[in-house]
Amino acid sequence: MENSLRRVLVCEYVTGGALCNGPLQTDLMAEANAMVAALVGDLVALDGIHVTLCWDNRLPPPSFPADRAALFPVAPGEDPEARWRDAAALCDVVWPIAPESDGLLGHVAALFRDTGRTVVACAPDAIALASSKTATAARLAAHGIAAIPTVPFGAPPPPAARHVVKPDDGAGCLDTFIVDDIAAWTPPHAGRWIVQPLVEGAACSLSMLVDDAGGVRLLGCNRQTVERGNGRFSFHGVEVGAMEHRRAAWEPLARAIAAAIPGLRGYVAVDLIDRPDGPVVVEVNPRLSVGYSGLSRVLGWNPAGDILTLFNPRSADTGREDAHA
Repeated sequence: MENSLRRVLVCEYVTGGALCNGPLQTDLMAEANAMVAALVGDLVALDGIHVTLCWDNRLPPPSFPADRAALFPVAPGEDPEARWRDAAALCDVVWPIAPESDGLLGHVAALFRDTGRTVVACAPDAIALASSKTATAARLAAHGIAAIPTVPFGAPPPPAARHVVKPDDGAGCLDTFIVDDIAAWTPPHAGRWIVQPLVEGAACSLSMLVDDAGGVRLLGCNRQTVERGNGRFSFHGVEVGAMEHRRAAWEPLARAIAAAIPGLRGYVAVDLIDRPDGPVVVEVNPRLSVGYSGLSRVLGWNPAGDILTLFNPRSADTGREDAHA
C-alpha cells in the first residue's frame, strides 16, 4: 500500500536546514513552526499522502504520525541545498516555504523546479514582483487598487506626519521602523529601504486560493496582532477568521489582486490595513503564511488537498471530510 501513496516534500526555510551552518534565526522561528505544524498536520490528514519534512537536526523533532510523515534531517557541515535536492528525488511534489527577503523564495522555488518535481509555488514572475514592496504597490495602484504609497528611501517621501521605513523585500515586521522625522533618519544597515506614510487602521490579512485561470476563493479574513514600541512594529500572531464580517468588502479586493498580478497560484496571503473607507493593501505574500495556521479548523474542511490539486490533480483527495482541530 505504501507504494500507492503520493509523496509530498515540505521544505520550510528556517526549520528545514537552510541555516544549518550558522545560528538559528530565532526571530522567525515561532512563525515557521506554526506554518509547518499546520501544513504537515493538514497533509497527513489527507488520504493517500505521505509527507517528508526537511528538518534542521538541531531542532527538537516535531510530532507527526510515523506512518504518514518522516523527517529528512539536515545537519551542520552539510550543504542544505544538496540535501533538499536529495529529498526531492524521493518525492512526487515539493511544497517550499521561504521568506521573500534576499530573493530566497524565488531561489528555493527555482531550485526545486530544476529537480523536475511538481512545485507548489506561484510563477517566478509573480514571486519576483511580490518580493518587492515598491513594485507591488506600483502594480496595484496601476490597477486601481488601494495600496500604501511606497517610495525608495532617499526619494521625496509621501506626505505624512509620520512615516514607516522597512526593507523593500522585508519579511513580516522585521526591521520595520516608525519615524517621526524622515529627513533625519539613518538606516541601521545597508539595503534597499523604502518609505511609506503611517496609515492608521486595523492590521488584518486575508488568505486566498488562486487557480491557474486566476479564479479566486477567499479562505480567511483575519485580524493580526501588531504592536508598536520603541519606534518599531512587532508581530504577535493572527486570529484566523476574526474579520469574517468584512468578507463582502474583501472578496472584490482578492479578485482584483489576482487579476493585477498574473502568476499568483495556490495559497496567497495579503496584509492590509482595514479602514472605515475600505481596505488598503500593505503587501502580497506569494506563499504560505502564518495565517494558514488554524485555517482548516475555522473552515471546517482541509484546504491542503484543494491547494495540491491545483498543481497536481493526482496528488490528493480534497480532504474535506478530514478537517482536523
